[in-house]
Amino acid sequence: METNITSALAESAILLGVGMVVVFVFLTLLIGAVQLISYLCEKFPEASESKELPKAAQSSALNQDVVEAIRIAVKQYRASN
Repeated sequence: METNITSALAESAILLGVGMVVVFVFLTLLIGAVQLISYLCEKFPEASESKELPKAAQSSALNQDVVEAIRIAVKQYRASN
């Protein structure tokens, strides 16, 4: 019976080691990928920025209407509570 426990502990230690190595390699690759993307975004900033404003941002009248509607909704909410 002692050999069964010993072999089970040895197998669990091997699985633990393999699992930790897999996680370490995955996280190392993930960090490398994030750093590569960061480098590419710094090197080519025009590719990551949008040069055209959305239609809603182009119309200030629409923005004022939305702001006023939000202001009224917040006032009604606070008045009811």
